[in-house]
Amino acid sequence: AARRSRRSRRGGRLVAAAAAAPSSSAAGTSLRIEFKGTPPSPASLAPLLQRPRALRRRGAASTSGARPPRRASASTSSLGEDGRSYFSMGTDTLRVPFEMHRSHRQQLVESLKASAASDGASADLNGAVVLLEGGKELPVYDTDTVWDFRQESNFQWLFGVREPDCYAAIDVATGGSLLFVPRFPEEYEAWMGPRRTLEWFKETFEVDGVHYVDDMSEVLRLTFGARSLLTYHGVSRDSGRRLPAPRFDGSESFTMIKDARLWNALAECRVLKDEEEVRLLQFVNDVSSDAHVAVMRGIRPGTPEYHAEANFRHFAFLRGCARVGYHCICPSGSRCAVLHYGHAAFPNAQEVLPGEMKLHDMGAEYHGYTADVTCTFPVSGSFTAAQRVVYEAVWKATEAVERTMAPGIVYRDMHLLAERTLIECMVSEGLFVGDVDAMQEAHLMSIFMPHGLGHSLGLDVHDVGGYPPGEQRQDDPRIDQNLRCGRKLLEGMVVTVEPGFYFVDYLIRRALSDPKLACFIVPDRLEELRPVGGVRIEDDVLVTASGCRVLTRVPRTVGEIESVMAGGRWEAREQPLREYGGAGAL
Repeated sequence: AARRSRRSRRGGRLVAAAAAAPSSSAAGTSLRIEFKGTPPSPASLAPLLQRPRALRRRGAASTSGARPPRRASASTSSLGEDGRSYFSMGTDTLRVPFEMHRSHRQQLVESLKASAASDGASADLNGAVVLLEGGKELPVYDTDTVWDFRQESNFQWLFGVREPDCYAAIDVATGGSLLFVPRFPEEYEAWMGPRRTLEWFKETFEVDGVHYVDDMSEVLRLTFGARSLLTYHGVSRDSGRRLPAPRFDGSESFTMIKDARLWNALAECRVLKDEEEVRLLQFVNDVSSDAHVAVMRGIRPGTPEYHAEANFRHFAFLRGCARVGYHCICPSGSRCAVLHYGHAAFPNAQEVLPGEMKLHDMGAEYHGYTADVTCTFPVSGSFTAAQRVVYEAVWKATEAVERTMAPGIVYRDMHLLAERTLIECMVSEGLFVGDVDAMQEAHLMSIFMPHGLGHSLGLDVHDVGGYPPGEQRQDDPRIDQNLRCGRKLLEGMVVTVEPGFYFVDYLIRRALSDPKLACFIVPDRLEELRPVGGVRIEDDVLVTASGCRVLTRVPRTVGEIESVMAGGRWEAREQPLREYGGAGAL
């Protein structure tokens, strides 16, 4: 997208006015968090909304024209010194230009037009306007507090707006964009902070116009001549849920286009990351990598598992990552075989014992984009013989996949490659016996790796685009697990590579009671390796023109891990990115 240079105006508190070069060191960080005063939904203004109705009316009238809302100081302008609008959390973080989202909107419009032309349905889009509803700030059950707000991912990809309760529209014909924001009464300023002006929103988010939500129906008709509204209509392949259709005053006067074209277009646009998105994902990977290393060094026997979660969140927030992309998974010992440990019922609360393995699956989030990184390591700092066997098998599977990945490679085949590598390693180590092909056909690895190899990554940890439009998780008779990504890889995709090997009690009982599986397992060797619990290695990987680049920079080999646990130096930005040329194991 073409850059636009504009003079600085007074505005809210979104980004630093001075450039801040990204760094990976958490030491000595002086953090300026400049995104303050985020407007909440009316639901979170319970004390205000309980005031007399006449007072609320006077406040609303004041907002609509009697007195302009007070602006924040010019020292917290949303513009950088180059005249561009940025999101940033301050020193030692990353500046993200909002022109990235402007480019995304143009990309979506072009995709919709191209799809309509190829289907002979261009006439259907005449006068059509894409309408999106942003995330809402929700109360905690029947209380006057609210859940931690996170923007809806499609809205974030297209606009980068952090405020809740907004709507947005894009004219398919022209690519013009409008943002609609809540109108707050005057008393908002006492409870929540200055009310940002419409001009502030327009300048910051680089849209063509900003209006209040309660004017949306009229503005859509007068500005865009909208007759029909193209809405997000599709079912998530991961959750099986769909977003409700947008509703607003006057929405019944528009024709709602409820088909999959917007859903498919957004998924296919989001699956390919542009240069700024790759920078974002590299940043959250570097933050996560450094936080993982700091947590590894701080592990001590006799402490609760949640110390790891607390420390990871602490180190990530020091670098501006206020959120994690998913709940922190921090098991130890036999609990390393529980794939999504760390939830409310099992909240990383057990004591870490000497000699155990630790598995940490945690990823920092910034501007909505998340890393997804897993490290497994010995609490003592040194691998036992059994721990080394399992860990090195998983590492060999990781390397085999990453050396093979390239555009055109089908990710289902990478899952099978990981399985085969693990089987071959365990045959060499005496756990399995028999024909490798026969083991794979019997789905033996679904016992010891009961999950798919990986998934798309971006604004969601299980991001969209794992399968192309028209395909679901295909019933591939070669794969027994839930594989979230099964398509041909494309340049610009970011996926996780996360093979694992686990000793899950009920699955082992099932295998040993099934003659078709038990014949491949050596029971005595199984008991020797079983105390390891489980090992997973997870990298975030960018598909390049000729292969792939690993964005994650944590110690991976046994030697690297033992060195770091003994106090050896490791800083993500000092480590070279692993890059591979593709087709290495085929």
